[in-house]
Amino acid sequence: MDPQAELRRVLEGPLPGEVSKEFLQRFTFTAGDPRSVIALARDVLATVLDAGPVWPDLAQWRDRLPDRFVAACAPERDAAAAHEDAARRGAMTADEQREHAVTDAWELSGWLHWFDPDGNGESRGWQWWDAGLVGPAGGWVDVQVEGHPFASGSLEWLLRAAGARDIDS
Repeated sequence: MDPQAELRRVLEGPLPGEVSKEFLQRFTFTAGDPRSVIALARDVLATVLDAGPVWPDLAQWRDRLPDRFVAACAPERDAAAAHEDAARRGAMTADEQREHAVTDAWELSGWLHWFDPDGNGESRGWQWWDAGLVGPAGGWVDVQVEGHPFASGSLEWLLRAAGARDIDS
């Protein structure tokens, strides 16, 4: 997948007649202001996808990213708390893990890890394709995916942090 093409689609949408070479997966959501959800998601992604030649540290990301997104993220935990949480998640059933991912806020560092070229950035599993509105209280986001299943948690957290509810794919 092409990071520069993804950045262009985040900023401008797909080109007229542009067709994905991969699968498209649609995520729908409800929100009090779905237009602002899409706008914030685009703003966050544009910032992260245009990180520059050197991946910023967490303090720099806090300065660069929209305050509303940063404020929605969970406080960063120390290594011991993160280890305890990982052990607790490891003991959960698949359904419990899914519920945990859907209801708990993500730490900013954990979310950024999925975009870091030295972290999971190459294996995120999805790229932004397009977004739009469905009536006054709904919206959708299409993402390009290489196959199913794929790790959608980073996308779902982005949408929830931006104000989306009832996310469904």
